[in-house]
Amino acid sequence: MTAGPLAGRVALVAGGTGAIGRHVATGLAAAGAAVAVHCHRSAGQAAEIVRECGGGLAVCAALPGPRSADRLVSTVEAELGPVTILVNAAEPAGAAGVAAVADIEPGTLERHLDGVRAHHELCRRVLPGMRAAGFGRIVFVSGALMARPMPGMGAYAAAKAAASVLTRYVAAEEGRYGITANVVAPGRVAEPDAGEPDDPVLRELSEALRRRMALPRFPAPREVARTVVALVSPEFDQVTGQTVWMTGGEFTG
Repeated sequence: MTAGPLAGRVALVAGGTGAIGRHVATGLAAAGAAVAVHCHRSAGQAAEIVRECGGGLAVCAALPGPRSADRLVSTVEAELGPVTILVNAAEPAGAAGVAAVADIEPGTLERHLDGVRAHHELCRRVLPGMRAAGFGRIVFVSGALMARPMPGMGAYAAAKAAASVLTRYVAAEEGRYGITANVVAPGRVAEPDAGEPDDPVLRELSEALRRRMALPRFPAPREVARTVVALVSPEFDQVTGQTVWMTGGEFTG
């Protein structure tokens, strides 16, 4: 942790062991925040990221769940102090699967919607402390599929859309307390030197997306993370209720 625009702030990164979450955590630490890296099961990986941050806290919790968010945030508060920055980059466990809407099993939809419930539980737990501090930043990492349909991804997209709308309501309701809430919605995210997907369906989608893009490549995880870090900085206190599309400009047409 170093001096910087977020010095004295405590940040909780839910899903901090994911590709984007990891860069968010290290970016927040570089800006001076004390960072708690949340994971579902990967305690060793979370501890490694904390070391990359130069300190902080690794904490595992299964979200959503009875009092899981409360225990998670209470642990962070006891070790680091009140949470005034929440970045939710978590994906619900066991929510994989591609199926047309007509073929989505109820259990599959429920697993995706667990992400909405977890986001609500986290927001509900941290908002009182943010109000008391007169400062709060919430960013939900969504996905472009909520606005750009891809057959078979309806359950995933519906859950992302629901949590994104919830975030915008937080912005409308909590702004009077100095709290902002925004959404970052990536499309395909890939390292600049990454090859094309092995799966022919995903490869075809990747090629179709590239033809629609204004920029020559997909955003990398660290670039998505930089946008998240910018949105939680004090200088962005007039930006709230917004969705930042990280899609290489594919919505410009």
